[in-house]
Amino acid sequence: MKKIFTILAVIASALAIIFSVLPLSNLAVFPAIAALIFGFIAFYLSKKTGKINKMIQFSFFLTIAALVIVTYKAVFTITEVADTEIIDAKELESEEEAMEELEGLDIEELEIDEAELDFDSSELELELEGESLEIEGTELEVSPESIETEGEILEIDATELEINEEDLEIDESDLEDIDF
Repeated sequence: MKKIFTILAVIASALAIIFSVLPLSNLAVFPAIAALIFGFIAFYLSKKTGKINKMIQFSFFLTIAALVIVTYKAVFTITEVADTEIIDAKELESEEEAMEELEGLDIEELEIDEAELDFDSSELELELEGESLEIEGTELEVSPESIETEGEILEIDATELEINEEDLEIDESDLEDIDF
């Protein structure tokens, strides 16, 4: 158990050192805290046995060094914001160039012949992987009075579709009659 926590402390302290020298050095705090926790657990376990390992002390040293680097970078590094006026001027210039290009284009009006738009839906022909399927317009028509579903014919009247205020209330007895 002591070896596991010692190894975890060394790995976490190495990650803290690596993160501390990167531009996002504030991320080094998390592995540094983990290294301190693992180091204290390993130190406690090794003190019980009477042998204090040098690797535990080395991980503490690396962790403290990483925290010093992070603190130094946080205090003494000044974040400068670039001059945004230059960026805004370039953006405005590119927008003006794009407008000039669009104005310079000659776009002729497209004339669409209405004869090309006529569509005869009485006969449709679909080709599916070499097979042709012809559908006549009479086959597509469905009479609203009767619709066949699974061998049953349902007849629907317009009076059945009207909504009455009495039908809006649902009782538990209405729910028992429903089959799923």
